[in-house]
Amino acid sequence: MFTQKQLYLYNRQNIQSPMDVDSMILAHERRWIEARLKSADSNLAENDLASWRHRFHELMEREAASTPDSARYVSDVMTRDEFRALVQAFAVDGLTEAQVFYYIMPRLTLEAQLPMLRILIDEFGAGNLKRAHTTLYKNLLTELQMPTELDYYVDRTTSSSFEFVNLFNWLTLRADDPSYFVGALTYLETSIPTFFQCYVDACDRLSINAHDYYSEHRHIDTFHAQEGLRVLKAMEKTGTLNARKAWHGVLLASTITASAFDAAVEMASLGHHQSESFTQESAHGFA
Repeated sequence: MFTQKQLYLYNRQNIQSPMDVDSMILAHERRWIEARLKSADSNLAENDLASWRHRFHELMEREAASTPDSARYVSDVMTRDEFRALVQAFAVDGLTEAQVFYYIMPRLTLEAQLPMLRILIDEFGAGNLKRAHTTLYKNLLTELQMPTELDYYVDRTTSSSFEFVNLFNWLTLRADDPSYFVGALTYLETSIPTFFQCYVDACDRLSINAHDYYSEHRHIDTFHAQEGLRVLKAMEKTGTLNARKAWHGVLLASTITASAFDAAVEMASLGHHQSESFTQESAHGFA
C-alpha cells in the first residue's frame, strides 16, 4: 500500500543520491495529485495573470476573514506539551526548509529567477547561518528539549505532514510546468503572515523565547508574497506562465496546508503520546 512516508523517503533519497526512477511510486504520486486537484474548484475564466490575480485575491480575502477553530486553539488553549507535538508534526519541513526550492531555478527564465533568488536568499538567512530559517527551527526545538536531527522525526510524522513536504517535491521536481510551483509558493507566502499569528500568540502565552521561526516568517513573508507576484509577472512577460496551472498550484497548497495543520492540531490536542516522551528522551542525549 502506498504511503506518503514512502514517497518522502524516495524524494529524500533522490535529492541526496540520485537513484533509478521508481515508476510505481511515481504512479501513486500522480494519482494522489490528480485526486487532490479533482477535489478543488479549479475553474479559471481566462488563462491569464489578470484572471489569476482576481481569483487569488478573492481566495485570500475569504481565508483571512475566518479564523479556523484549530488556529484559535493554538492561540488560546494549547498547552506546552501539545505545542511540542505540533512542532514535531512539521519538523521534517522545518529542518529542510526551502532546500528543494533550488530545483525550480533552472526551470524559470532569467527574469523570473531574480525575484525567486531573493526569496531563497532570505530563506537561508541572507548568508548568516544564525538567521537561516532551519537554524531558527532548531533553536525552537532546542528550547522545547526536542532533538534537532531530521532522522529522529521520520518515524514520528503523520501522513498529512509528509503530504505537505511531498507537495513541494512534486512541484519543483516533477510537475510539468513551473507555474504550479509559483502559484503554490505565492499562496503560501501570502497566507503565512496571517496564518502564523496563532503560533506567535502561543509562544507568547507559553513563554517560549525561540519564537523567531514564526515571527520572522510573519515579517519576511510579507515581502516574499510580493516577490511571488513578481515571478508570475515575469513569467507572463516571457510567455512562460500557464495561469490555470498556477491556480491549480494555489489550490493544492491551500487544501494540503489546511489539512496538515488541522490534523496536527487535532493529534496534539488529543494528547499524542510522544509529546510526553520528549523529556525522557532528552535525558538520554537527544536534546
